[in-house]
Amino acid sequence: MPSFVRFIFFARRQRRCLMFKMEITSIDVRETIAFTRRIVDECGARLTGSPACKKAALLIRDELKKHCDRVEIEEFDVRPEAFRALLKTAAVVYTLSVFLLYFDYLLLSAVGFLLVTLAVVGQIFFYWQIFEPFCKRMKGYNVFGTIEPAEQAKQQILLSGHHDSAHEFRFLKRFQKLYALRIIPAMLAVLAAPVFAWIWVYYRFALDSVPAFGIFFQYGVLISLVFVAPMYFFMSDEATPGAGDNMIATAMIIKLAQLFQKARQANADFLRHTRLIILSTDAEEAGLRGARAFARRHKKELLTPASFNFNIDSIYNLTELQFLTTDINSTIRLSKKMAAQCREIAAGLGYTTRLFAITPGGGGTDAAEFARVGVQATTLIGMPTALIRDKMVYHTLDDTVEHIEPAAVEASLKIALKYILEKEREASA
Repeated sequence: MPSFVRFIFFARRQRRCLMFKMEITSIDVRETIAFTRRIVDECGARLTGSPACKKAALLIRDELKKHCDRVEIEEFDVRPEAFRALLKTAAVVYTLSVFLLYFDYLLLSAVGFLLVTLAVVGQIFFYWQIFEPFCKRMKGYNVFGTIEPAEQAKQQILLSGHHDSAHEFRFLKRFQKLYALRIIPAMLAVLAAPVFAWIWVYYRFALDSVPAFGIFFQYGVLISLVFVAPMYFFMSDEATPGAGDNMIATAMIIKLAQLFQKARQANADFLRHTRLIILSTDAEEAGLRGARAFARRHKKELLTPASFNFNIDSIYNLTELQFLTTDINSTIRLSKKMAAQCREIAAGLGYTTRLFAITPGGGGTDAAEFARVGVQATTLIGMPTALIRDKMVYHTLDDTVEHIEPAAVEASLKIALKYILEKEREASA
């Protein structure tokens, strides 16, 4: 096509885009919150594998069909009880190991401490799949839709959130300020116990003696039961409504899909070279298993062309908006470049945000699973991340729509929209 003809087409497209305002309004914010409320009211708590969670996935699919070129729902196998079973089993085995130590079954005690450490570090710290084979297999449901660009796709932006909700964390139900002070000593005890136990084993069987720290170690592990034993009750049988964590995120990415579909219907093609993938995952609260299943199944498509994962999780407070640079207890690196670009975009819109390297013990988000397969990724969160926190509704039965600040939703939508438009501008330059 001659250059002057291309210029005419480009000028016409620019005029159409200028006539159609791509912006977030108060109506968009209200509709996003209303959709969140609808899912929470109709489905209730949405534990992975439950009929309620599947119902939510189907409702999300039906909504995405209105705005996307193609929509699919994918099943995957998941064992959601693995995390709860791990904590309970670890607490029991640790307690038994303490008493075995006191009755001088040193080797059995050392083995028990080591198993607890391997399980906790592997399953909770690194999110490995250690306990899954011993738990009931269930079905999870990922829902995703695509919006194709007007021309050849040079890049893809994966907008993601998750629709499952979590078990209630009892330690957040009361005395929230003590949460970290209850968790950290338990983790330190689990890490230290096998070290001292196996040193003692070496002294006994190799040197035929008792280490000087022996008596102190016995008293130490006995005292540590004050922190470790309650981990058996850490997760309740009850599930949270999951409005802020994380139905609001799914509602936001659906709203963004709707905006681009409206623009297309008005002949304003804002996406010339960028494919949008709108993904709502299941089983995020069960160790990111839904995102892991999707990333592994679609790895080739995610890398050709290059993809950027803008993940959204736990949006509650405007003043707490942060972009993650690490994930899964700081064991996975996310894209610091992408996070910094998002922070600059937010600043241009008048919002103050931060970059945050998630701390050990802080858990993980779906962005980690996309980073594992080579996708540039970051997560936008909007909740306190200080060591001492209070009045959080995250992972509690109070995680309802009323605790989500509309201003935080508006800011998140504006930042995500601006990021998409900025990446499109780069691809079209």
